Amino acid sequence: MGVSSIGIFLDFRNRIAGINANLDDLQSGVEACSRAADALHTQATGFGEILKRIANAPLIGPLVKRVVYVQTCVRDQRGALRELRRALSGLQEDLKRTNSAVRPPPAVAADRSRR
Repeated sequence: MGVSSIGIFLDFRNRIAGINANLDDLQSGVEACSRAADALHTQATGFGEILKRIANAPLIGPLVKRVVYVQTCVRDQRGALRELRRALSGLQEDLKRTNSAVRPPPAVAADRSRR
C-alpha cells in the first residue's frame, strides 16, 4: 500500500470515528426525548384523571395523543439509528477486507519481475 493509500485509509477511519461519535450523540438525544415523552405521558394521564373527576371534561386528551405521537417518533428514530449503525458496521468490515486485499506484493516478487 502506497503512502497516499495509507493516508486515504486513515482518513476513512477518522471519518468513520466521527460518524460514530455523532451517532452516539444523536442516540443520547433520542433517549433523552424518550424519557421526557414518557414522563409527560405519565403526568398528563394522571392529571387527566384528576380533571375528569373535577370537571368531567377530557381536557388532557389532545395532549396525551400528542405525547403518544412523540413516543412513536422516538421509536422510529431508534430504528433509524439501528439501521445507520448496521450500515456503518458493514462499511467498516468492507474497509477492513479491502485494506487486507490491497496490500502490495512483497519486495521479493518485485525483484523477480525486474529480472
